[in-house]
Amino acid sequence: MGLKSESIAISGGQFRGRKIPLPPAVSGHRHFTPSLLKEAVFQLLNNRGSSGPFWDLCTGSGQMGLEALSRGFQPVHMVELDRSRFSWLRKVCREYPVTLHNKDFLRTPPMILEARSPNTVCFLDLPYSFWSRDQCPKLDAFLHGLQKAHTDEPLPFIVVQAPHRYSISSEELEDWVNVSYQWEIREYRGRYLILLDPR
Repeated sequence: MGLKSESIAISGGQFRGRKIPLPPAVSGHRHFTPSLLKEAVFQLLNNRGSSGPFWDLCTGSGQMGLEALSRGFQPVHMVELDRSRFSWLRKVCREYPVTLHNKDFLRTPPMILEARSPNTVCFLDLPYSFWSRDQCPKLDAFLHGLQKAHTDEPLPFIVVQAPHRYSISSEELEDWVNVSYQWEIREYRGRYLILLDPR
């Protein structure tokens, strides 16, 4: 999906209308969330009520983290592994009170749980190259990381942007997810949101 513009706008909250420049492409992709999905995500979060910590994992353009900040989520964390894009994010986000992490999102579950907040949200937009039809080993690994790190802390509400429906590859992991979360998959014009709501 191409974009004619070189920027995208924050669509709600305190910073509504502010432009966010699009990041340099990595492997030919600029990594942003279409407006339809963005609005769907924040409508879902608004319906949940309380806002708390927001983790924008595989942050890419940074738009979801800045949108969350604009709409009252605090603190906001952005996680980006690619060094050139992380350097770009530092420049774009220098005027905003967000925390940037130059690391693999698979290393974040202990940090996410450490806050012990019942209102933590994780947004995860994995590169579509990580998906093979309804399988996504990286998403499995993230959920497994939560399973390993979790003791008695509140689990985060997780929203995953996906090109396909999702099936957990491990029966053991699926059992844990089913015990720990109510989850569903919603379709939006051929794109999907996977929602994991802690029980």
